[in-house]
Amino acid sequence: MNDRTAIIFCMGRELLEGMVLDRNAHFMTGHVSRLGFRVRTIQVLDEVEEEVVQAFRGAVAARPRYVLVTGGMGPGLDDITRECLAKAAGVPLVVDERAREFLAAAYRRLLAKGVVDDVELTPERLKMATVPQGSEVFDNPSGTAPAVRFETAGVTFFLLPGQPEELRRLFTLYVEPHLEQHGATAVREVVHIDYPGGDESMISRLLGDLARRHPHVHSRARLQGTEDNLTIRISLSVEGTDAEQLRKQLDSATADLRARLGLEVTRGQRSENA
Repeated sequence: MNDRTAIIFCMGRELLEGMVLDRNAHFMTGHVSRLGFRVRTIQVLDEVEEEVVQAFRGAVAARPRYVLVTGGMGPGLDDITRECLAKAAGVPLVVDERAREFLAAAYRRLLAKGVVDDVELTPERLKMATVPQGSEVFDNPSGTAPAVRFETAGVTFFLLPGQPEELRRLFTLYVEPHLEQHGATAVREVVHIDYPGGDESMISRLLGDLARRHPHVHSRARLQGTEDNLTIRISLSVEGTDAEQLRKQLDSATADLRARLGLEVTRGQRSENA
């Protein structure tokens, strides 16, 4: 198992049809990366039970440290995230009493706001308190469905609602502190250099040479802007446990790249922008 990796799943046919823009993966990826984890893959799943169960089993087999799932947590027929995780892990679904309490409180809150007409925990509502056996549940102060943490085969799943405001608050309240407490001990340092122009082939050659001279520094480049004003953003990063050593490695590679870009720029009458 890689203790510094994560897999992200986003549930919803609406995402696959382009009806909804996926903001959740973007939010989680940024925070997970900042905490020192590497996101191995982001996948959008349809609400098809066999496909979701297979995806969850495949994630467990890949043995990341964390699997973050957003969406499919409501009371609807197509909200199958909890059920699919239980099937993938081979455990029963149970009504969690703490989740029931959280849910009851949520509906009392909604009644006071005039959002709902009653607080009865109907079978449809109670579905949101039904979780894989062995789960830990967390109150949802912004909505109804509690967040869920579940561990199987050394892999920790977090199940979160798909509504972006709920997702962000729950992630900040529960997921981020957990990752900070139990997560990576590695330090990650990143430097970005914006290079005017759009000749990726030249940059690719330079970065290949840079990788040979600085094997501990990872590099990547991507185009930004429009055709009339293209910029290549070059990102250099290092990961490890010795912050001072990492900074030295990154500073050395950055100075090397700046010098090489300066030589290329002289030939092409361009200037480098950091």
